[in-house]
Amino acid sequence: MDSLISQILATQPHGMWETIITFFESGIGNFAISIILLTLIIKIIMSPIDFFNRRTSKNMAKMQSKIQPQIDAINKKYANDPNMKNQKLSELYKREKINPMGSCWIMILNLGLTLLIFITLLNGMNAMASFKIQSQYENLMVAYVEDYVEQSTGEAINLDQEGKTVYDICAPYVMEMNTLEDGEEKTVILSNANEKVLAVFEDTKESFLWIDNIWMADSPFNNSVPSYQEYANVAKLSKEEKNNEEFKNVYDYIINPLRETRGRTNGYFILLVICAGVTFLNQWLVIRKNKQKGAQKVGYGTAIFMTLFMAFFTLFYTTMFSLYMITGQIVGLLMTPIFDVINDAIDKRKEKKNEPKDRLKRI
Repeated sequence: MDSLISQILATQPHGMWETIITFFESGIGNFAISIILLTLIIKIIMSPIDFFNRRTSKNMAKMQSKIQPQIDAINKKYANDPNMKNQKLSELYKREKINPMGSCWIMILNLGLTLLIFITLLNGMNAMASFKIQSQYENLMVAYVEDYVEQSTGEAINLDQEGKTVYDICAPYVMEMNTLEDGEEKTVILSNANEKVLAVFEDTKESFLWIDNIWMADSPFNNSVPSYQEYANVAKLSKEEKNNEEFKNVYDYIINPLRETRGRTNGYFILLVICAGVTFLNQWLVIRKNKQKGAQKVGYGTAIFMTLFMAFFTLFYTTMFSLYMITGQIVGLLMTPIFDVINDAIDKRKEKKNEPKDRLKRI
């Protein structure tokens, strides 16, 4: 058959985030640092919206706290008459010139943009991981067979064959090499092939600090050199392709010796702990400042949910995406005291400006 594997050629993703990250990497030379830089830029661009969202929420909480005794009185008095209770609350808000929905638009805008970036960047990172892991495998395939092809045909391997993929060209040679009669010649051929694969792997792998493969999660359950099933999942192969015995055998012939000699634990849940810790700390700082009745109880529920939510993505998705989430949370944490200082300065200026009016009212 025209190889089923022809359908899974590694194709460079051209999405917006993939293009930006690749551009940064071309100058920096490191994908992990590139995603950290991109996150910093995103947070800086989003900071005005984030600031106004926090300020609006703070002002609303302050006004809500001011009228809370009246709200409690209305809730108690009209506990058995929901319609009258809503009417009285509406009159109270109108009298105090408070519009509960007025602060929602900035919150919706901030949340909407944050989710849009989160989802599109997640998809972009998955596409990049799929491309990178397939691209590396193709390079390893070529390295595995090129010496054998040159020795057996007298010519360098020709990858520019119309209608054929790297797999179509290399797979027959891989199978031929591994079905040679056992003996010294086969041992030498396979030993040379494995050495070439190791050299190319060292040149093409993407590492960061303790993490050997940034296209997989920081987890002790992941080997830095993916098994066939791990490869199939990251490369997003279909069920039929995953169960293709020929493709699996070719992959195992090339990768298993590499896994045995070079594969190691890809991480230790360090990013998971950092991400969960910083996320909860961010949420806790918000809870601590909110003095509204019942708000802290709701806030702790939200904090736990957000912590588990972020930990899930750190555990099951690529290190690259984990670095995006952690960097964003750390920047948010650092921005909190800066925003507080700016908010306090604005409030003091307003109070100073309103002092003459307050004196006139007292007179």
